[in-house]
Amino acid sequence: MSDTTIKIPFKVSARTAKLIGLENFSTEEGAVIELVKNTYDADAKNCIIIFDLKKKKVKEKNEKEEEFEVEKFDKENSSIYIFDNGVGMNDKIIQNQWMTIGTDNKLYEHTTEGGRVKTGAKGIGRFALNRLGMLTSMTSLPNLLEVIDEENSEIEKESEESPKTKLIENITNASFDWTVDWKDFDKKGATVSDVEAVLSAKENLNLKQEFLKRFSSYPKIKEVLEQIDFKSGTAIEITELNDEWNEEKLSKLFGNLEMLLPPEEQNDFNIDLFLLNNLQEFGNVKRAYYDDYDYRINASYCQDNNKTLRVKIYRNELDLDALEKKYSEVFEFDLMKKSPYRLEDFKNEKIELNIPVEKLISDEVDKDLLERIGRFDFTFYFLKNTISDDKDDGDLKKYPYNSINSANRKSWLKKFGGIKIFRDDFRIRPYGENGDDWLRLGERQAQSPGGAGQRLGGYRIRPNQIAGTIKISRLHNASFQDKSGREGLIENDEFELFKNIIREIISLFERDRNVIMYNLSELHKIKNEEAEKLRQGKEEAERIRKQKEQREQEKANSESKSGENNSFEEKKQYSENEENMAEAIFILEKENDKKDDEIRLLRSLASVGLIVSSFAHELHNLKNRLVPRTKFLEEEMQKYIDKDIFIDKSKYENPYYMLDLIKKEDLKLQHWLVYSLNTLKRDKRERKNVNLNKYFEDFRSIWQNSLTDRKIAFEFKEDATDQCIIRAFEIDLDCIFNNLLSNSLNALKGVSNGEKKISISCQNVNDNIEILFSDNGKGLDNKYKDNPEQIFDLFESSKVDQYGNVIGTGLGLSMVQTIISEYNNSTIKIIESTKGLSFKITFKLRK
Repeated sequence: MSDTTIKIPFKVSARTAKLIGLENFSTEEGAVIELVKNTYDADAKNCIIIFDLKKKKVKEKNEKEEEFEVEKFDKENSSIYIFDNGVGMNDKIIQNQWMTIGTDNKLYEHTTEGGRVKTGAKGIGRFALNRLGMLTSMTSLPNLLEVIDEENSEIEKESEESPKTKLIENITNASFDWTVDWKDFDKKGATVSDVEAVLSAKENLNLKQEFLKRFSSYPKIKEVLEQIDFKSGTAIEITELNDEWNEEKLSKLFGNLEMLLPPEEQNDFNIDLFLLNNLQEFGNVKRAYYDDYDYRINASYCQDNNKTLRVKIYRNELDLDALEKKYSEVFEFDLMKKSPYRLEDFKNEKIELNIPVEKLISDEVDKDLLERIGRFDFTFYFLKNTISDDKDDGDLKKYPYNSINSANRKSWLKKFGGIKIFRDDFRIRPYGENGDDWLRLGERQAQSPGGAGQRLGGYRIRPNQIAGTIKISRLHNASFQDKSGREGLIENDEFELFKNIIREIISLFERDRNVIMYNLSELHKIKNEEAEKLRQGKEEAERIRKQKEQREQEKANSESKSGENNSFEEKKQYSENEENMAEAIFILEKENDKKDDEIRLLRSLASVGLIVSSFAHELHNLKNRLVPRTKFLEEEMQKYIDKDIFIDKSKYENPYYMLDLIKKEDLKLQHWLVYSLNTLKRDKRERKNVNLNKYFEDFRSIWQNSLTDRKIAFEFKEDATDQCIIRAFEIDLDCIFNNLLSNSLNALKGVSNGEKKISISCQNVNDNIEILFSDNGKGLDNKYKDNPEQIFDLFESSKVDQYGNVIGTGLGLSMVQTIISEYNNSTIKIIESTKGLSFKITFKLRK
């Protein structure tokens, strides 16, 4: 370094350091919780918070300038006390760690001597004291066996020459008083090094006696103090408070302290909160306890070699005795014959599943992101707070629910509901607080608002019916970092995928309940006599209507032949009311047919939307490049520019080549306009005999240009006997095969080697129509390998982005299955799912 160059240190103004610290605590409630976390990190078994809130009388004037006295909160004379029986701090720790802003002690020393994982890491938690008040006094009695470790020994070596250290180094069994006036940080021009705290030492301090002496006149506090061992610990007094505390704020703080720790954990850490002028209001902080639930799900991801998610499902919703004795027929349904839906499965305490976590997410998800998420535990509870979806029919109910106390559940969920995240057994706010639907469960449920008894795949849980805890750790989930304000985690890519995995775990519960309730609902329909009565009523109405028409015809014939007897008068007559009722039923059926037409139209529109969305990118590009008719533009260009002059030019320097590209793009747009308008033609909404040989030839013609652009071959093998004729709505066939084709196009995107191919064949087998639809794409997504039929569930989609966010609608295959089943209970089955994907559609023709 030259003589004219020097090194200069950075300086931090005292006020800047203070502001950086204070920004981490947006509320006084958050500051108290931060100090409670510090007591936890000190291995304390007890933390006691005491509020001594004072009021003072002040004079004010009314509108007539008349003076009167009112009571107001006295910030200057009110105090907050926080006591703990942790390891305490000696003078070395206070000087070298407590007094170092941003110390990295907790960053590298993850665990305490007692084995707890430390909750803090940034080294600025002490500014919580300043957030609460302007003066702080702290007394700390260290446990020498705990605080003298290798790190402190090194600190002592480095600090041997410090005069402050020598002042107190010979005192044994000492406690240490530390005081600071936070207003010193606001002095003009002061740097951090200019601000000093006062440290002094005392000998033979009995911390417990000091506490008892101060609060002996408060029996409830005295009783708690007498039961605690204070061989070491820390006492903090905060005065000149910054905020106006009241019982409403304290109630909110007390509620958040109840949720600070997971319900089933940390019985060795107790928190008490007292308000001196109302000791009956608060007291020991009880943690949330879940014992009244319909479902409990425990999921643990240990990040082993197989990346296995271990899931335990506990069912507690249905009355097993009633299920076995009154609803036993439900176990004869196909879905209920399989594990885990058999009667013996319900009688087991729990259902255990080992699921590779990769089966819960799409193959499109970035596997490196999954690797960085780390291990976690997730426990959640489902508590319905109403049974409005049940129906009483004498002694028969739709669902054999266990009895519940709706009011108690609503009250409990209001206080403890929501999915909360805990890191190393301490809660990360604001996840799961009232109104914080961070998993967007409400948005999912709004898309499918029906109950659990609806068709498979459609059930979604409401956010006000769920409570639970997610447990992560600083040791295993390094990618989850706090926001600078300590209110939540940074929304990075890893956290986005993590949220999607949590939603997929919740969907395991949703499907389990959906299967059970759907089958019970179907059983109820079978047992319900209303359906049979309606059928009989319609038959009787049809008979009355036909006899009325017959009489009218006979009367007309009789009147045309004079002299003949009116024999029709002798036939059985129906009352006018009966005939009117029959006519009304006939009209109602016609109206229902019109509504069916409307539903088919809506399905078609939805199908068009799905197709358009598949090509949204191409259409957007076309829209931006379209120009007036290229034919006229080319004719005008030829008047001034000879084509031959571009023979030796590259194609991208040839405007005529560019015009050819535009022509092709115009043809694409024309194709889509023709397709969209053709789909909505009225004749497609009329039932007629459809020759499938001709239908699929037309289908191929419509799609040919788009398939050619994507280098996809389309094969159709027609029925040689020309017997593939079905009476159907053509609009239904469009909806079925356009959706299947759309899925195939998506699957073929991942094929880079070999020919891309879509195949359709049709044949008449035993007077039923069998259609095979297949592609040689990527096959069934990994998440459906164990349960392929799940792809037909409502809102089920494997189209996701790299973070696991669902970008598909989940409507296509569900609509396909619904439409096919409406044709005399016809079926669609998966017959190949590894080497591409193949479906077999069997249309059952009426005999």
